[in-house]
Amino acid sequence: MHIIIIGSGIAALSCMKQLHNVSKITCITQSRHSNNSSYQAQGGICFSKYEYDDGQSHIEDTFHAGDGLGDRTVIQTLIKQSHSVIQQLIDEGLPFDRDDQGHLLYAMEGAHQHPRILHANGDQTGRIIMQHLASSLTAKPIVLYEHHVVIDLLKNAHGEACGVVTIDEKGQFQHISGDAVICATGGVSNLFTPHSSPLSPLSTGAVIAFHHHVPLQNMEMIQFHPTLLGTPQKAGGLISEAVRGAGATFVNDAGINFMDEVHPMKSLAPRDITSRMIFRQQQLGHQCYLDIRPVTHFEQRFPTITQAIRRYDATIFDTQRIPVTLGAHYTIGGISADTNGCTALPRFFAIGEAACTHFHGANRLASNSLLEGLVMGVNCATYIQHHLSPVKGEGSPQSLAIPHISDKVVQTLQQQSFSVLGVERHGPVMQRFKARLEKTLHEAPEVTQITKTVWQRYCTVKLLQIITSAALERQTSRGVHYRCDHPHVDTNHQYDMTEIYNGGTHHVKSIARKREATTVLHRG
Repeated sequence: MHIIIIGSGIAALSCMKQLHNVSKITCITQSRHSNNSSYQAQGGICFSKYEYDDGQSHIEDTFHAGDGLGDRTVIQTLIKQSHSVIQQLIDEGLPFDRDDQGHLLYAMEGAHQHPRILHANGDQTGRIIMQHLASSLTAKPIVLYEHHVVIDLLKNAHGEACGVVTIDEKGQFQHISGDAVICATGGVSNLFTPHSSPLSPLSTGAVIAFHHHVPLQNMEMIQFHPTLLGTPQKAGGLISEAVRGAGATFVNDAGINFMDEVHPMKSLAPRDITSRMIFRQQQLGHQCYLDIRPVTHFEQRFPTITQAIRRYDATIFDTQRIPVTLGAHYTIGGISADTNGCTALPRFFAIGEAACTHFHGANRLASNSLLEGLVMGVNCATYIQHHLSPVKGEGSPQSLAIPHISDKVVQTLQQQSFSVLGVERHGPVMQRFKARLEKTLHEAPEVTQITKTVWQRYCTVKLLQIITSAALERQTSRGVHYRCDHPHVDTNHQYDMTEIYNGGTHHVKSIARKREATTVLHRG
């Protein structure tokens, strides 16, 4: 079989590693294969196999950090599966950090009850895991397409995904046929400014799925990280949550530890809470900092962060206070999928950050993202090999009607995105923003020739429309979604999920869940 994978992050590489006895694997990425958030991940990966309760507190921490919106069955499944998957990496020799006696070192991060985060070379965990996975792929029948943008799927007469349409670096269209398509395109945090994502094109997997009537769920759930280096006007790279796990605390420019009275875990509170408090401090005119005086051997423990700080402002180490601001970091919602990556479209799979499995609920627990991508990659590959046979019939693309939206309009809308869809949201403001987005989409002339630039501009506006629609639909506050006009949890709808789907036109609805239920999807 020929498997097509869109993306080259940890979910994609984990899937490729697990694919055996396939004739061909095509990996398509919009930029260089290493230019993704997985390579940049600093903090680490959760590993709770050897905890006294066999990971039960990890399951509880994930559920509670997600503000109770996660699916307990999904959470338990992925965490239990992660034990053997990560253990295999350890057995293969992946160099996680160890103490002088050779024991694995576990770090503490926000909203965790216990230190359970494995790290490699201090704050280079993502890069080292990715290099390890890549080294296992040398004998695989992989064809890599870099700087190619996927704009559509091919489907056969049975309504199955059986290929993709791409635009290459020269602007040429190409049809690539295969027996399954796996969407591992990551998230959309670079819709916002500032954000923690690498400088790369916007992920458009959700738009492709939407065009083919695959539901998107909980797209309003965008996680903002509380510690980007710098100020709102000049943000640098990410400062890992592991720095706070090592003892750093939040202070403002008046020297006040403002988190102490907000949450029992103080500076280690969940990200939705710390980000919102950073924002409120900024609204009061304060600059926020991480006080790193309690952190011993900072430069040895966090070499990548140290380099970033020195590039930003070397005098920071004189004061031992790192200026921080919040920024968009992780897309919790996404393409509706189960833990194997199965979606409502046969032979089309979504894994990692591109998927919404309800693992993260309304707020992602620190260092669960690499875990999810790693495990879903293994699950998806295993499912495909056990349940799929070669596809029957040729595939064809659909007719795409893409509006031509000017760069100026897109930039203006993106500049407004944080004030409208950031850590505090207002219904009337979102309504006006949504009306402008819809007006832009409806009134722009249709393009005669789709280019990468045209596609990216359209997807930017479409994704903002999708997120705004979902945020308006959830008329209650939950985790990262905080409605100033609905500041409390509505107990009648506390387990509801929002769903955006294309039924010929743009539809949004809430799906009631009386408790944490598992969504049943079409398989294969």
